[in-house]
Amino acid sequence: MELRTLRYFMAVVEKQNFTRAAESLNMSQPPLSQQIRKLEETLGTPLLRRLTRSIELTEAGASLYRDANEILELADAAKQKVKRIARGEQGALRIGFAGSTVLHPAVLRLLHDYREHYPEVALTPQEGSMPALVEAVRTDRLDAAILRLPCSNSEGLAHHLIEREPLLIALPANHPLAKPGPLPLTSLKDESFILFPHAIGPGLYDGIVGLCREAGFEPILGPECPQVISTVGMVQAGFGVTLVPSSVAALRPLGVSYHPIAGNGMMTSISLATRPHPGSAVLRHFVAQIRQGLQKEALVNKLEPA
Repeated sequence: MELRTLRYFMAVVEKQNFTRAAESLNMSQPPLSQQIRKLEETLGTPLLRRLTRSIELTEAGASLYRDANEILELADAAKQKVKRIARGEQGALRIGFAGSTVLHPAVLRLLHDYREHYPEVALTPQEGSMPALVEAVRTDRLDAAILRLPCSNSEGLAHHLIEREPLLIALPANHPLAKPGPLPLTSLKDESFILFPHAIGPGLYDGIVGLCREAGFEPILGPECPQVISTVGMVQAGFGVTLVPSSVAALRPLGVSYHPIAGNGMMTSISLATRPHPGSAVLRHFVAQIRQGLQKEALVNKLEPA
């Protein structure tokens, strides 16, 4: 049975007359009658009783009418769903998050704006280490991943910048150096550095260590924390000092003092990593949302008085 034939059958039943049904279908009556006869032959049973000026359903015809309603509704719904998926208005998006990016205001704003524009797209978040996230994007287990750059193993992926921010020095609030203003990195040469495991974020880890070496000292490595964000808790507890992105500093836990790095510090970026040529429309819309956010931010910055 073809969907077209079912629609012909439905029209005849609803109009109760072949002529009126043919008019509603914008076709002549003889071909319509032939299609219904062919349908009855295919099914091996009469579906209609032809009366002088109308028709009646047989028991088999009544059963087909009920089923045809459901079949055509499902077919129409499937057609609309396919169109919405093709337009990127419906579907699923699997996104990974590096731990240090989860609470970043720009990331939260991006997710909020995207969900407002595309409420029928199911977002599936997954947190993990950056190497694991990169591998998941490469092997199509994730559509994209929000990473903290530098990320040394993400070569070959496309990066879409979300935000750039500096690293800040985090000290216990009662530390002798915890006074307002920037601090030279060399002032921390005798301090114990609280870092995260290298495997969690090798690019950021190497960047922090490299920054200390550029300042002329080898950092004294203290106990490790499982994530970038949790290093602040260890600083608060007095285990040492650390460098954190400014968005982490914005959490402002009690007992921690934040300071810009005097001179040449280090910028870190948050980026959406995708395969070079994203195939799905939902992902292309997500990338476009990032660009729109950057354009809005640039416009606001331009309009704000210096």
